[in-house]
Amino acid sequence: MKNKFSLLQYSVSAAAVLSTAVAFSQVVYTDVDPDVLLDEAGESWGFDLDADGLNDFNFFNKSFTTTVWNGAQGEISAIFAGAFDTLVNGLAGYTAYYSGYGGSTYFRPHALPENMLINQYLNFYNANYQTIAMIVYEPDFPPTTIRRGNWYPWYGEDITNHFLGFRFTDEEAVQRYGWIRCSVIDSGRTLIIHDYAYELQPDYPILAGDTISYVNINEQENTLNASVHSFGKSIYMHIKDFNNTQAVIYDVTGKEIFRKELEDTYSTIDMSNYSTGMYLATLKQGDKFYHKKIHIN
Repeated sequence: MKNKFSLLQYSVSAAAVLSTAVAFSQVVYTDVDPDVLLDEAGESWGFDLDADGLNDFNFFNKSFTTTVWNGAQGEISAIFAGAFDTLVNGLAGYTAYYSGYGGSTYFRPHALPENMLINQYLNFYNANYQTIAMIVYEPDFPPTTIRRGNWYPWYGEDITNHFLGFRFTDEEAVQRYGWIRCSVIDSGRTLIIHDYAYELQPDYPILAGDTISYVNINEQENTLNASVHSFGKSIYMHIKDFNNTQAVIYDVTGKEIFRKELEDTYSTIDMSNYSTGMYLATLKQGDKFYHKKIHIN
């Protein structure tokens, strides 16, 4: 195992980082230094946020043989992440059902982009083995390979510096939201864990990758003097100072589906080619942001 350290070493170093973070910010941030690297089958790692002696979130690199579609034996290679300790802990994502041999439900955590809002509007799942990236190989004729997971490099590219959104509850039943920055490389067979953070204030949202408090995020939004709303199949944006401002739209999985540089105080984005549902509209101007969750009919 390369560039790894023991859980005991982690506990000592994390305590120092956490105490410093609490003193200066409402976000508790931990830099996993050196990065955790799970590049071999059988390796695992996890961390305990509420210091109760049980990991709240664990990560696994697995390879095994099991029954797959049509009762055939298949070879599984996978990166899993899971929520543990309490049923309230969860990872943001969605489920997918496959009707193969006996039928099975897969949990697929989102690969969130930076600055995606993590809050109660995301769906959080408590399953212990949620699919980050998976390869299923069935060697019987004709040999078949199936790939799964939002973090799998479908086009051969590494999935670097994306975020798992999480929710956790401590022993006092205080619920908080946070993020874990990860990369998946080596054709979906290696997981790198870089750092993570959570909002100290109960039930407060956090932006993926941010280490400032939600209060400060609100202040940044207000300084943009902007407003965003939707009606029908359109999104309407108004910002007084539109220079060097980008409009970005994300779907519920955290995937960026639209981006443009604003050219006027008032802008309209046509969403008629997109499905009905919830989206996140973001205005970016330097290090300032305005976020609005909107619904397209």
